[in-house]
Amino acid sequence: MIQLIPMEQKDFEVFLEQEIIDYAQDKVRNGNWTAEEAVERSRKEFQDSLPDGVQTKDQFIYSIIEESSGHKLGALWVEVKSDTVPPTAFIYDFVIEEQFRGKGFGRQALTALDEKLLSMNVESVGLHVFGDNLIAQELYKKTGYKVTNINMKKTLKG
Repeated sequence: MIQLIPMEQKDFEVFLEQEIIDYAQDKVRNGNWTAEEAVERSRKEFQDSLPDGVQTKDQFIYSIIEESSGHKLGALWVEVKSDTVPPTAFIYDFVIEEQFRGKGFGRQALTALDEKLLSMNVESVGLHVFGDNLIAQELYKKTGYKVTNINMKKTLKG
């Protein structure tokens, strides 16, 4: 069984640094940013989105915990837009650590998130997934997410 526990500050600092790097790499790999600018741009986006860290208004950053063992399996970051009627949510980041993937923990974590969001009267939740992340796309489809937009790009040089 999975629990979503508000992330502690010490875990947040580790999470943030890793996510800044991972997001920069995703943006470079998908042709959105150059390698030279990626880490700086990523750091700025995270700072803009989380100016007060784990205390940032309307941002919920959870550690994903396996209940029986207490193992930290990953992290989930969601924004709840409480100023909209009805409230909506957006998943900014969802990570299951490599060694725990493929064991159903991702699906359980998304189900636990649904329960939390329903308790906040949230009616819908969205997310972005990079086009090359086919495993994540399949997980999202299996848990009820539908494609709402598709961006495409063609590289002419390089």
